[in-house]
Amino acid sequence: MLKFIKFSQENQVPIEMIYLSKDGTFSQRKVIVKKITSEKIVAFCLLRNQIRSFQLDRVLSASWSKQIHAS
Repeated sequence: MLKFIKFSQENQVPIEMIYLSKDGTFSQRKVIVKKITSEKIVAFCLLRNQIRSFQLDRVLSASWSKQIHAS
């Protein structure tokens, strides 16, 4: 999972992740990682269209983003 997060930061490409919020709700987010610390990631969230922070221990999965390209 961490390899996807690092790849997103290094290459500025979106990844998809499933996240568990403080209140116990799940969300699927498409993000571009800007910064990684030992406790959290700071990423541009394409759903909210803004920079957001995510606790690393609440990220349940991360994978390649399915990109749709216009022709």
